[in-house]
Amino acid sequence: MGGCSSTPKQPVSVSEVAIHVRTDMHIYTPENGEVSSWSKLMVAIDSADIVLLGELHDHAVGHAVQLAVVVDVMDTYPQSVLALEMLERDEQLLVDDFMESVIDAKAFASKTHSNNWGGVGSWAAWYQPIIDAVKDRGGSVVAANAPRRYVRLAGARGYARLDALPNERRVFVDYPKHLSSGRYRQRFWELGSQDDSGEKAEIDVSTIDPNDPKLPAFRSMQVWDATMAQSVVSARPSISNKVLLLVGQFHVEYDGGIVQEIRSRMPSASIVVVSVQREIPDEDWMGNSTKGNRPPIADFMIVENK
Repeated sequence: MGGCSSTPKQPVSVSEVAIHVRTDMHIYTPENGEVSSWSKLMVAIDSADIVLLGELHDHAVGHAVQLAVVVDVMDTYPQSVLALEMLERDEQLLVDDFMESVIDAKAFASKTHSNNWGGVGSWAAWYQPIIDAVKDRGGSVVAANAPRRYVRLAGARGYARLDALPNERRVFVDYPKHLSSGRYRQRFWELGSQDDSGEKAEIDVSTIDPNDPKLPAFRSMQVWDATMAQSVVSARPSISNKVLLLVGQFHVEYDGGIVQEIRSRMPSASIVVVSVQREIPDEDWMGNSTKGNRPPIADFMIVENK
């Protein structure tokens, strides 16, 4: 007899998480380590042009927090824009078709190959409800990321190869003038690196050897950073018409690559960075000025109250 197969467990929808995210989460301002509140977060966002919502891709409660932020912002600033790492620039026509009801949500997810973006069934459970909230409130949605084929191309053959693309394809991708520095670069090189005690080893990456085996991957990462940053800037963020970006935490934490790229491209922008966590991070999330002015994890850190 053949073995039985089981249907993969579907993720908890953002509308069904067993927590009231506006009142039951721990919210901190990491720069000073103080406990904050949802109302203080929204006051800070009121003065911002850009809101970067750093996520763990498989965290249902984190996506519920994102939905709550997006709803509260869109209710007050209905012309605001939602940008997503999960959608690539060459999918913008499909985004527009969905927002204008040319196609439905099922066709949208299918045509963008997004059904299982963050795990089996994740799109319908986590991302589509956030997009629906923007659509229902008259906002706009931007496919912010670079197509993966160009990200891989940059890593393997360098940024000059991107410049060689025909104009009609070159518009889908950006790259930085200079590679991001500071704690962001250091954390990237520390990934997978441990000292003899099993602790992550601190690595000096103030300069990078052109033959460093991690450089191609970092170059690719920075294509994501620069493309998403330019997508945000191109949406013309302002106090009254904000741009909110849903993105993986690593890109925005500790003065991350996207933050550095936005500042380079729009120095006047007021940015609020929010990092949503399952639990308090082990690393020094409050920052440490005695270690080279190491920045805090974000402007606000929201942690699941377990």
